[in-house]
Amino acid sequence: MPNGKIGDHPLTDILIHGRRVYSELADNLVREIAKLGGREEIVDMLIGEFNDFGKPDVPKLERVLTQIRDRLRQKARERGWEVDS
Repeated sequence: MPNGKIGDHPLTDILIHGRRVYSELADNLVREIAKLGGREEIVDMLIGEFNDFGKPDVPKLERVLTQIRDRLRQKARERGWEVDS
């Protein structure tokens, strides 16, 4: 069971430890998604399909994260939240 140390999970490495895991863009997208309340949508995907101990397809990850971020932004706007573009 992970205990929150560096290397336990890419999500906590990015959000808690400020570690660069994938790329600057991907890591920033993870932060944006977390701020928009989408942490649960990406937690399993990051440790599974895009595990940083393997050779994750970072360009694909960036595309997937961008789609998730854009969808979450749109939902936030529809609910009346002011969201940075």
